[in-house]
Order: sequence, then C-alpha cells, then structure tokens
Amino acid sequence: MIDYFRSAYHSLISHKLRSALTILGIFIGVWAIVSMQSIVEGFDKSIEKTMAAYGTETFFVQKFPAIMMGHNWRKYAKRKDFEYEDAYFLEETGQYLRSVSAYMANRVQTIKYRDRKTSPEVTVVGSTAGFFTTNATTIATGRAFTRQDADHRNNVAVIGMDVYSELFIFEDPVGKEISIGSEKFTVIGVLDPMPGGSFESPDNLIIIPITVYQKFYDRSTDSMQLMLRANSSYVISEAMDEAISLLRIRRKVPPGEENDFELFTGDSIIDTMQNMTGYIQLATLGIAGISLIVAGIGIMNIMLVSVMERTREIGTRKAVGAKSAAILWQFLIEAVILSEFGAIIGVAAAFATAWLFTTMVPDMEAVIPMWSIIAAFIYCSFIGIVFGFFPAKKAAKLDPIEALRYE
Repeated sequence: MIDYFRSAYHSLISHKLRSALTILGIFIGVWAIVSMQSIVEGFDKSIEKTMAAYGTETFFVQKFPAIMMGHNWRKYAKRKDFEYEDAYFLEETGQYLRSVSAYMANRVQTIKYRDRKTSPEVTVVGSTAGFFTTNATTIATGRAFTRQDADHRNNVAVIGMDVYSELFIFEDPVGKEISIGSEKFTVIGVLDPMPGGSFESPDNLIIIPITVYQKFYDRSTDSMQLMLRANSSYVISEAMDEAISLLRIRRKVPPGEENDFELFTGDSIIDTMQNMTGYIQLATLGIAGISLIVAGIGIMNIMLVSVMERTREIGTRKAVGAKSAAILWQFLIEAVILSEFGAIIGVAAAFATAWLFTTMVPDMEAVIPMWSIIAAFIYCSFIGIVFGFFPAKKAAKLDPIEALRYE
C-alpha cells in the first residue's frame, strides 16, 4: 500500500500544473463549506451569549416583529407607537412584573469631554428608570437616574465602561459635564461591564432619561420598545399573558382582533436566528457540494488524460507481472490524494478565514466545528473514489500488448 501512495505522489508531483488545477475546485468547495460553518457557528454562539445576558426572566414588546423577513412592513408601520407611560402603566398594574422599561436608541454619536472624544459609534439609549433593573445592569460608581429625573427632564447620563475608558483617565467621572452633540449632560453613574455583544460592544453606550432623549431626537426615525422582567423565570408565561392583556386594554384592541404589537423572548430570537442560519448553511452546502462535484468531474478528466499519457508505462508494468488490481489501486489512490490535498488546503484556508473574521469582529468568535472538518475529508474521499474509479478501471483493463504498442 505504501508503494501505491509513493507511486501516486511521484505521478502528481511530475505534473504540478495539472494537479494544481484539479485541486483548485476541491479547495474552493471545502473552503466555502468549512469557513461558512465557522462564521455561522460563531454568530449563533454570539446571539446566545447576548440573549443570555438578559436572563430567562426578560421579554420584549414592540410594534414591529423582532426579525422581519417577508412581512408586510406597511402593516406594522401603521400600528400605534408605544409611549414611555406604557412602561409605567405595566409596572404599576402588573402582578407578575418586577420591572418594566421603555427605551429608544441612536447609534451614531460622538461623546466629548473637554478635549477628549469617543469614537462616532456610541449608542445613546433613552430609557425610563426601570431600564437598570429590567436589563440586570449594575452601577460601578455613582447612581442610576430616577423617575423624577425623567419627569423633570434632567440632563443626566449614565455611561458605559467603554465611554468611561475613552473619556476619563484616572479621573472620577461622576459630576463631570460631557457633550452629546451640542447638549451638555452631567454624568451621575458608570455601569459595570456587561456580558454579551455580537457586532458591537455592549459597554459602548450612554443612557439618558427617555424624556430628554425625545426632546433631542426625531421620534419619527426611532421606534420605542418595552423591556419587561418577570418576578421569576417560573412565572414568565403568566407575566407574558398578563402583559398582553394589559396592553390590549390600554391600546383599546377590540376582542377577536390580533394584537397590534409583537411580544418575544430571548429564546424565540435565538430560535429564529438559528433557523435563518440553518437555511444559510443548507444553501452553502448545496453550492459548495455542486462545486465539489464539478471538481470531481475535473479529477476524472485529468485522470483519463493521465491514463492515456501513461499507457506504455501501464503496459510495461503489466508485462513484468503487475496485476490489474494493483494498477486500479494506484490510479484510485492518485485520485483520492488529489481530492484530499485540496481538502487540506481548503481547511487551512478556512482556519485563516475564521481567524481574520474574529480579528475584524472581536466580539464574535468564528469557531470551526470539528464535524465540518471530518465531513469535508470524508466527502472529498468519496469524490475521489467515485470520479477516480472509471479512469482507474480503464487503466486496469488495458491489454499489455496493445499498451506497449501505444504511441
């Protein structure tokens, strides 16, 4: 068997260009499959991590579906917007609700303090005071703002750890005045680092009272959302049913009509996203599978050319006693080696792609699942055997006398 591999290796090395062109198709197919699997795996884990940060007691309400694919956007746009008073109503009325917050967000802001400024991608969140309890965030220093701050439209702010690191070096930020655009805000607290984050850091944010937010930002570009936290994970279903009933009453939804709002949990978002990535995986597997089949056809054509070029060699080997089975195995092994070598290069390129992706998106680690590597090598072996069998069989059946006469 070792002799078969050695002979196949020398044959492939002696035709470098031809072998490289044959390997190219296998390489592209394997690289596409494995690298896409790694990115999808990393994306799924990142979504799970982000949703886990909210806990199993938290759920969300908004006028649009969490993920809109194939939906009628205009139907949802006609729905009535939420008001921050809705959060107060639910919090004061609900028996199964520990806290409720209303919030809006704008992601294109630069925060300034004296001669320092942050990157232009800080998320400015306008929320009610319940945000800190509902979102399970803790204050590292200072305090959170209160309902009185919101009612009086006080220009106060709680900053995330990233903003703190960029603006305040060896300096207590509490009581300092920062600028969001042309508006001045007094820092009253700093958040502890928060878990989660996929494409952006969860600590790169600043939180201000929602009444102040609405004063400075055009509400037509934002949609208010509600975040609700149940008393415990054991009564999450009861809390969701209660929220639906109370909101239908408050929003005057007639009996028998569907809700004019959407309610979802972190788990439902995870399930939806995994279904989406599952379709992406299937599409990638299909396209890459076709690529590998085309590459397999290329292997068969190259091997047929190789058989033709080495007809006299085959005749000589048979004349000195080589069996047909030995000839068949030699060419079959050559086809498999071609296919597996392409798989090795494809897997190596996939690792490089995963590393590059993780470097570019540090909050989302692209992880290559072991099963995808094993599957790639098994499938490539299958391709080599299936498409290499016909040329190998043709070589094995050559008549030694006719082969020796071949010019």
